Amino acid sequence: MLRNIALKGLRDIRRGFLWWSLGLAGFVALIVSVWPTVHSNPSLNKLAQDYPEALQAFLAFGGAVDYSSPAGYLGIELFSLMVPLLLLVAAIGTGAGAIAGEEERGTLELLLANPVSRTKVVLEKTAALVLEIAGLGLVLWLALWIGALLAKMDISAAHLAAATLMAVLLALAYGTIAILVGAATGKRTVAIGLTAAAAVAAYLVNGLAPLVHALEVPQKLSPFYHYAVSDPLRHGLSLTHIAVLVAIGGVATALAPYLFSRRDVAT
Repeated sequence: MLRNIALKGLRDIRRGFLWWSLGLAGFVALIVSVWPTVHSNPSLNKLAQDYPEALQAFLAFGGAVDYSSPAGYLGIELFSLMVPLLLLVAAIGTGAGAIAGEEERGTLELLLANPVSRTKVVLEKTAALVLEIAGLGLVLWLALWIGALLAKMDISAAHLAAATLMAVLLALAYGTIAILVGAATGKRTVAIGLTAAAAVAAYLVNGLAPLVHALEVPQKLSPFYHYAVSDPLRHGLSLTHIAVLVAIGGVATALAPYLFSRRDVAT
C-alpha cells in the first residue's frame, strides 16, 4: 500500500533535481566569476545607466540599474530574470505533472485505487513540489554564498538568503497554480500553457508599469512586484510581500482538491 505520496514524488524527480542543482550551481559560478572584471570597469556601470528607460525597468531588481555593487550586479545578472525564470520552469513543470501528468500517463487511476483521498493526493503532491523548490533554493543560496566569498563580494549571506527565499516563494506561487489548473483540467499542456502565460503577463505588467501610468494599479497585483519591490539583496525580507506570495500559493492549494474532487479522472 502506498503510504507517502510526497516521498514517492520526490523519488520520481530525483534525477531531474540533480541536474537542476548542477545547472544552477554552474550558472551561479559563471556569473560570480565575472564580478572582479565588472567591478574594476566603472565604464560598464555608466553604460548601463545610459540604457533606455524601458530596458532599465526590466533589468533593475528592486532598485536602480547598478553594476558597481555586488547587490546591483547580482540583481541584474541573476535575480531580475534568470533565477526566477529557472525556478519557474522547474516549479511549473513539476506542478503541471503532479496531477495532470500522472493522469495523462494513466498512473493516476492506480494511485487513487489506494486508500487515499483526492485531497491527500493533492496536498502531498504539493508538499513534494515545496520540498523540490526549497531544495533548489538551498543549492542556489549555497552556490551564491560560496561564490561571493571566493570572489570577495561585499554582500551578506542573510541578504543572499532573502533574495533566494523570495525567488522560491515566487516559483511556488506559480507551481501551485500549475497544480490547480492540472487538477481542474487533467491536461498537462493546458496547466503549463496557462500558468506560463500568467507568469509572462505578470512579468510584463511589472516591468512596464514604471513606463505606463495605466499599469500602476495592476502592477500591485503582479507576483513579480512583490518578489522584487522590497529589494531583498540590499534590505532583506519584507513580511508583507512574503505574505502575499504565500497567500497566492495557499489559495491555489486550497482550491485544487475541491476542483479535483468535482470531476472524473480520465482512464
